[in-house]
Amino acid sequence: MKQQVYKRVFILGSGFSKSFCPELPTLKDLNTLLPLQIPEEFSHLKAYCERFSKLCNGEADYLNIESLATAILSAQIFPSETESLYHSALRFELLRFIASTIRVDGDLNADAENVLVKFLQNVSNAADAACGKTLLLSFNYDTLIEDCLNRHEKFADTSIDFGLNIESADRKTCKVAKKHVDLMKLHGSLEWFPLKGSGNSLDVQNICRVQRGDKSYPIYENDTPVFIPMAHSKESFLRGSLFNILWAKADYYLSNADEIYCIGYGFPKTDVNNLEFLLKHRERIKNVVVYEKESHPDLERLCRLFGEKIVSSDACDFLKNLPGESTACF
Repeated sequence: MKQQVYKRVFILGSGFSKSFCPELPTLKDLNTLLPLQIPEEFSHLKAYCERFSKLCNGEADYLNIESLATAILSAQIFPSETESLYHSALRFELLRFIASTIRVDGDLNADAENVLVKFLQNVSNAADAACGKTLLLSFNYDTLIEDCLNRHEKFADTSIDFGLNIESADRKTCKVAKKHVDLMKLHGSLEWFPLKGSGNSLDVQNICRVQRGDKSYPIYENDTPVFIPMAHSKESFLRGSLFNILWAKADYYLSNADEIYCIGYGFPKTDVNNLEFLLKHRERIKNVVVYEKESHPDLERLCRLFGEKIVSSDACDFLKNLPGESTACF
C-alpha cells in the first residue's frame, strides 16, 4: 500500500498570522512588553525581568523573550526548596504570559477574511481521496485557522485534521465532513491541553482539545496549553510521543512533497535546528514570503539565502495570486 504524501506543503510562521491580524504579536512584539508592560497578574515574572534589567543597566538587548525563556526553562539546580518553588512559579507565569499574549480574539477585517477563506478553500482536501494534495505545517500556536474554519459558513462541511488523534475534552460527535484541512502544528496549540492527571509527559493519548465555549473550558481555563515556547531549551517539551511523532511526520511529508511554500516564516538565525530541518529541502522551496517590508535587514538576508526571485513580502498579496496551475484558485 502506497504511503500518503502531499504534492505541496505550506510552512506557516508568525508572519502568516500577522498578515491577516496585525495586532497578533510576533516574537519581536513580545520583546517590547518586557519588563514594564507585563501584566500584574504575572507578578513574579515582572519582578524577575525588572531585576534582570537593572543588573544589565537597562540595556534592552539583554532582555528579550527568547533569552528570558531559555534562562527560566533551562534552570535545573536550585540552592533551596524555596528557590525551587519560586522557579516553578516563574515557569508557570512565563508560559501563561506567552499564551495569553498570543491569543487575540475578534474578527478579521472583511478583505483579510476573504483572502484567508479562499486560501483555506484552496488547501482543503477531499475526505474521500486516497491522498490529500496539500498540507499546512505551522510553527504558530495561535488558532487563526481553526477559528476561521469554525465560524465561517463556507466550512460547514469541512473538518480539521491535526495529523494526530487529538480528541475534544467533551468528546463531541464528529460531523460528517466532505473535506478536511490538514494542519500539523509543530510547536503545539493554544487549544491543546494535557489531560487532568496525565503527568508531565506530553504523549499523544494524554492530550485533548478544548475550545472556548466547550463545557470543559472552565475546567482547563487556568491550565497552561501545550506549546513549545521560543527558547533554546526545548528538551523538556520533547519527553513524550506528541512532538516526536509530529516532527517525524513533517520530515517525511517535506521529503516527499513536490512544492514547498514558506509563508511568514523568516528562517531566524538563532533557530539552528529548524534551519537544518528545512533547508535540506531548499531545491523544492518555490517561494519564501515574509511579513517584513522591502529594505528590511531580514528580507535582505533571505534574498541572499534563497535569491531575490523567490523571496517577497506580504502574505495576503501573495495568497491572492498563488503561482502555477496546481495552486491558483483566486
